[in-house]
Amino acid sequence: MGEKSEKKEVNASKKIKENENREKIDELVKALKEKNEEIEKKENEIENLKIELIKLKERFRKEQATIEKQAEQKINQAKKSLIKEFLEIFDNFERALSAMEDTESSDTKTGIRLIHSQIDNFLKKQGVKEVDLTGKTFDPSLCEIGEVVRTNKEKPNTIVKVLRKGYYLGEELLRPAVVSVVVPDEKTKKESKGGDSNE
Repeated sequence: MGEKSEKKEVNASKKIKENENREKIDELVKALKEKNEEIEKKENEIENLKIELIKLKERFRKEQATIEKQAEQKINQAKKSLIKEFLEIFDNFERALSAMEDTESSDTKTGIRLIHSQIDNFLKKQGVKEVDLTGKTFDPSLCEIGEVVRTNKEKPNTIVKVLRKGYYLGEELLRPAVVSVVVPDEKTKKESKGGDSNE
């Protein structure tokens, strides 16, 4: 009887230990699942943060490009404004140079020509170039009419004289030229027609 009861006790004790082990395993499995879910959640959060970071970088890049473009436009606008004012001085300089009389000393002429050349070189370095118009047909996108020349010796709308030079800054028109343009002389035409009929 003693042996049987001992066996029962051993079996009962084994079952208790097995049950305890199962409970521990179940708890561990449950804890592991929770940890896996937590890791998956964190990984998703990290992935979302990475996507958000990429979006922020792209937004920053676009905003930076916009700011740089605006700054460049402002610099170009200021440059254009400054060069336009400078061109007025250059015009006056050229007028003075062409009005110089032969009585001026050669040293004075040489000095003024040198300054004129330096200004011209400075403008060229800035990308300024003259609009070439003499002998060409009037184009309102490049020049303005400052004077009308009535004659039948030239084709109508031909530019015969540049009164104020026009300039490009790069490929953009910085300042339109002011020009003398040919229009037909109707009076001379009528007189010549009338003279022909009288003969």
